[in-house]
Amino acid sequence: MAQIIEPKHLKGFRDVLPPEEIARALLIEKLTAVFRSFGFVPIDTPALEYAEVLLRKSEGETEKQIYRFEDNGGRDIALRFDLTVPFARFIAEHKDSLYFPFKRYHIAKVWRGEKPQSGRYREFVQCDFDIIGSDSAASDFEILNLMKVSLNAIGITDITIKISHRGILNRFLTNRGLSGKSEDILRTVDKLAKITPQEMVAQLSEIAGEKMRKISFPS
Repeated sequence: MAQIIEPKHLKGFRDVLPPEEIARALLIEKLTAVFRSFGFVPIDTPALEYAEVLLRKSEGETEKQIYRFEDNGGRDIALRFDLTVPFARFIAEHKDSLYFPFKRYHIAKVWRGEKPQSGRYREFVQCDFDIIGSDSAASDFEILNLMKVSLNAIGITDITIKISHRGILNRFLTNRGLSGKSEDILRTVDKLAKITPQEMVAQLSEIAGEKMRKISFPS
């Protein structure tokens, strides 16, 4: 007699029953309608990418989170952990077939091998939209406006949008002689909502030394 296999799913993953999936599908339909009204077009990219593409300039942080393995052809591959890195590869590979400025949206699953927590899964849906090929401030404003209109469309009206301008931050770091460490510093600053100001200063000081010790962050 064949052994009975117990039905179970991997930790950090989940099945989605019809009521929840219907609600998600309706939400995505509302967002998609807004994106298209702004002239954004959909794309898709493979769930699997070459590991060297996903891990470039990651400084080891990403490598701890991705699902990475060697396939039957001996290729070093990994599941995408976000939609941004595959989009950069997509643009580089298809730039001759696209028009610029290129306005895209992408709603798809991504995977991260981090420790599951309450409300956080290893497989989840991400929603991205970008404008590529324009340095105009009008494009930045369009993205901010699209954020507001999209949230309004799904019933969220009490909105505060906080802006992190990488150009301004990079000029600040250059002024302090830290342009060579900008990637590490900006990656750390992105954690500000998750750690205390004291922890932030400690981590920045470890990266940049005395040049960052006099910087203060709001509590």
